[in-house]
Amino acid sequence: MGKVDLDVDLNAVDCDCFPSPTVPLAALRKAAALKGALFLFFIATRAVHPMLIDMSKVNGKMLYAKNAPVVMNKLLTVLLMNVVAFLGGGTQGLCQCWQPRCLAVFGLIGTIYALGDFLEMLSMSKLSGGVYQVLLQTKLLTTALLCWWLKGSGQTSLQWHVLLLMFVATSCFVIVDEGSSASGADSGRLPLGAMLCVLLKVGVSCYCAVLSEKYLKAFSDVSLPAKISGLSTTWAMMSFVLFCFEPEVKNNGFFANWDSMTWLVTASFVVKTVSTMYLLQALDSVQKNIGEALAVIVIYVAQVLLPSVDKAFDLSVFLLAIMVVGAVKTYLLAPAVPKEKIQTAHPMPGDVKLVSLNHRPLTHEGP
Repeated sequence: MGKVDLDVDLNAVDCDCFPSPTVPLAALRKAAALKGALFLFFIATRAVHPMLIDMSKVNGKMLYAKNAPVVMNKLLTVLLMNVVAFLGGGTQGLCQCWQPRCLAVFGLIGTIYALGDFLEMLSMSKLSGGVYQVLLQTKLLTTALLCWWLKGSGQTSLQWHVLLLMFVATSCFVIVDEGSSASGADSGRLPLGAMLCVLLKVGVSCYCAVLSEKYLKAFSDVSLPAKISGLSTTWAMMSFVLFCFEPEVKNNGFFANWDSMTWLVTASFVVKTVSTMYLLQALDSVQKNIGEALAVIVIYVAQVLLPSVDKAFDLSVFLLAIMVVGAVKTYLLAPAVPKEKIQTAHPMPGDVKLVSLNHRPLTHEGP
């Protein structure tokens, strides 16, 4: 073996393993700390939101109209994003929020999102925050089935087994937690209608996530506040239409039975909507899914520790929550199906390999 001299310019190397000397180490640490803080903030928003909805109930029931906080949330979001757009881009930034192209594209997505919020409030009126957050983890299975059906992208055997484990663990958590919370005649009875609403919410969220990711990147010339404003405008309109069909509104009006907790629920909706759009610019999808899974444990521990929530610690429920989180992380860390294997298993129609011409075999002769 001959000796090979390597002349490597370290100033030209810029990767995670060999950071560029031009980037100060303190700046890298500051960026990592900021990303970690954003991750913790994301977990907090996902945990606090369903807990506030739980705390707004009176004797386990929502006395206010279920869609009223959603309508108010979207109106406040539109106002907030218009103010941000004006402060950042002046009159031109404000005009972007109301241009027909932005409203037409993002308005359609906002209409579908409104249905998801309605299903969320409908399910949360019957379910606890912990059970709701656990059921949301079925979106990984839903996404995998949608990708397999629509795009033909499969899963490895390990991924399918982990998804099955996740589904079983989620089902066990719901049964055990609802069984321990129920008493008397209600013991053992599961709110199947509310659980169906959560699963429909998962399907709507997965579909909207695909559309949002596609058009948020496509409309790079439009500011993010303008995009959120376009989403929230039709989001508010559709939510108001759904809101008008609620019997509480017809009988008592918009602000009937509103109190300080209802306003906190509205504020948490605003924070969740705006922060999700901004945080997804810094966090990848893997961190987002892990953060939502970790919110399950945060909600359960908070429900046990808070004196206002009458919930006793149940080791079996806690272990099942950890199992769900572990299954989510295992799935996200499992290797995906290689693209070459997918292309081999599903050849594109029209791809033809020419093996002979005029009954003469074609051969390749090397140089």
